[in-house]
Amino acid sequence: MSEYFFTSHSDYETPIDFLQGRSGPKDRPLMAVNETEPTILRWEKGPASDLPMKLILATVLEIPGPRTKELLVYLGETGPRIASLEVTCSDPYQILSISLPTGTLPTSGPLVLRLQLGSGERLWLFAPDPTISGGLEFHTPHLTGSKGEPDTFLDRLCSLASLQTFSWKEGCVLDGLQALAQTGRHPEAAAAIRDHLNYFGYDSGDLVYESPRSHRLVNAFTTIETTLPFAHIAALNIHHPWIRLATDYWQQLLATNGQVHDHDLISSEGAYTVAYPMTAIGVMLGEPRWVEIAENLLIKTGEHLIRPEGIYLRHWSDGRFTHRNWARGLAWLLLGHVQTLRHQPHPSQRLQAQLLSIAEFAARHQLVNGLWACFVDEPEVAPDSAGSAGIAAAMALAVSAGFLPPEFRDRAERARLGLHDRLTSEGFLDGCSQSNKGGEELQRGPYRVITPYALGLLGLLEAALSRPH
Repeated sequence: MSEYFFTSHSDYETPIDFLQGRSGPKDRPLMAVNETEPTILRWEKGPASDLPMKLILATVLEIPGPRTKELLVYLGETGPRIASLEVTCSDPYQILSISLPTGTLPTSGPLVLRLQLGSGERLWLFAPDPTISGGLEFHTPHLTGSKGEPDTFLDRLCSLASLQTFSWKEGCVLDGLQALAQTGRHPEAAAAIRDHLNYFGYDSGDLVYESPRSHRLVNAFTTIETTLPFAHIAALNIHHPWIRLATDYWQQLLATNGQVHDHDLISSEGAYTVAYPMTAIGVMLGEPRWVEIAENLLIKTGEHLIRPEGIYLRHWSDGRFTHRNWARGLAWLLLGHVQTLRHQPHPSQRLQAQLLSIAEFAARHQLVNGLWACFVDEPEVAPDSAGSAGIAAAMALAVSAGFLPPEFRDRAERARLGLHDRLTSEGFLDGCSQSNKGGEELQRGPYRVITPYALGLLGLLEAALSRPH
């Protein structure tokens, strides 16, 4: 296991409200890094300097738009600069991993590092907090050294270290955890599901969370992407009061739009974040109406997004199509189809035909390393680990359920090997394109990040590949 060193200093500002009404999760201690005043991190005892070390931080707020910050790391309160990291369009719970040059840290006594921005607006990070545990400590500033065997991604996934905003991102994590729990070999995954949901109030009452835009919400939704976690809430307790929140929201969208989609677009996200949980809940409630609505949603989504020139992420009401052949867009369509079919009492032949068409398209563009480029038909674009994990997990799940032929399992196995090469020593998945921020230009560039929801997709892949074939 890697060796970790955590700060014990906790003298940081804890703002309740900042940046035009945005809020940090659970009012946890936060710290701001800016250009003008340094932010100081202190360790009572530093690591030995002969270890390759990384400083691990985690962001709190979404910063939309193509805004790049240069995060600088200095030794001591007045010492030299020793490292830096570019942060573009930060996302809540994004992991920042900064390599520190070997031999620059003191061999004994306390350690002080100071953080400052070389450019960009203020950057909000989780601050040291000695009161937390269960994985939340991995969001706080700490040093990690590659001493001994690296942690596995299952260590991070099956804890609160993989926590995400309550949205499609947290839904991806829960999907991976539930799949692992269902194998019967990972009881820690079942416990982690309950821990994750309790973070948002599952046992205590109200659903309280911060939206992807960092606004505090209580028992309310602003997008269809928020309802993916309800497949797993239903699996725990179909009669939990939160289930009514989801079905009421879907009913409201039906009344407003005539179908369940965001008001100005049809998106592949809805295949995964609506059709799948709606089908699961409809079956468990014994309400076939929801199962029928979900199937119609998936069919219409496919008809809108699968075009002769490629497969799109979104079709807007003004006629625009965006993100053609985007890896995560394919992943959402594939996962939505597979998970919906797996929960349907009588799997739809029409949905199976759509699934096969999308899977064959994806298969034609798999790279030699097993992954998929961020835009799958543009191999010169850097791969997206998250999109690749989602595509491969859907293929493996579909084969195990009998919806795709066996050769797709081989493709999933190849992707698994490529993804394991992207795991960091502390058990996170690197190489993910930013969370659909900065437009297609940023997605096509080389910038890649570490984002915890990708662990859920990798967990889903691992569980699917562990099934008999």
